[in-house]
Amino acid sequence: MGKLEAVRKVNPNYTILDVTHPEFKAYGTILEGYDDAAIKEYAEKKIIIPKEGNSYSPSNDELEKFEIIKKIEADVYAGLPVEAGECAGNNTAFSAYEYHQGSEVNIVLTDVLMVLGKREQALEGVFNAQEDAKIFYVPAGTIIEMYSSTLHYSPCIVDKTGFKVIVVLIKGSNEPFEGNFESKNEEIVKKNKFQLVHETRTDKIAEGIKVGLVGELITLNSIR
Repeated sequence: MGKLEAVRKVNPNYTILDVTHPEFKAYGTILEGYDDAAIKEYAEKKIIIPKEGNSYSPSNDELEKFEIIKKIEADVYAGLPVEAGECAGNNTAFSAYEYHQGSEVNIVLTDVLMVLGKREQALEGVFNAQEDAKIFYVPAGTIIEMYSSTLHYSPCIVDKTGFKVIVVLIKGSNEPFEGNFESKNEEIVKKNKFQLVHETRTDKIAEGIKVGLVGELITLNSIR
């Protein structure tokens, strides 16, 4: 039994599509022709999966020196300065949604599940993932670009050992504001980070982040 079939078997209540499925084209594209060997070797040694929860760093100077990041900067962002950071962890639920101005590129280092939606489905900031989201299986070694119109959140694990992903965004994204920042847009939580959460995320609600993800929480099972 292949990984995707195994994931589907332990998550019978959800339709899980391979990232190569035509429906992914509404959310992003698969980037091909990039040599990721060097950055994968670095990630195996340097990116540590925490025992609990997730860890995320928006910008890692060492990652940003790799040739693959420079090529993505040129090809995807047309020379706009980018940042590359790592996200690793044990997430199993789609408990918030976010988006950015500009695409997000993920260099996927372990098999992951991505729960995705579209901004136009979030009417007045309210998105029902159970009704409108799509779930995609993304195997290790895949590089995906998610468009700025795509609602997303942390990857979900396929294996109980956790996940590792390198995240590329326009430089400054997901960083805290410096000095006084004011906006009437209540979805803004950090630089170029628009986010709303599920009612179960009391930790983020306590930080002042608004509830906008409604319906039953999507929780996915790992295969082993």
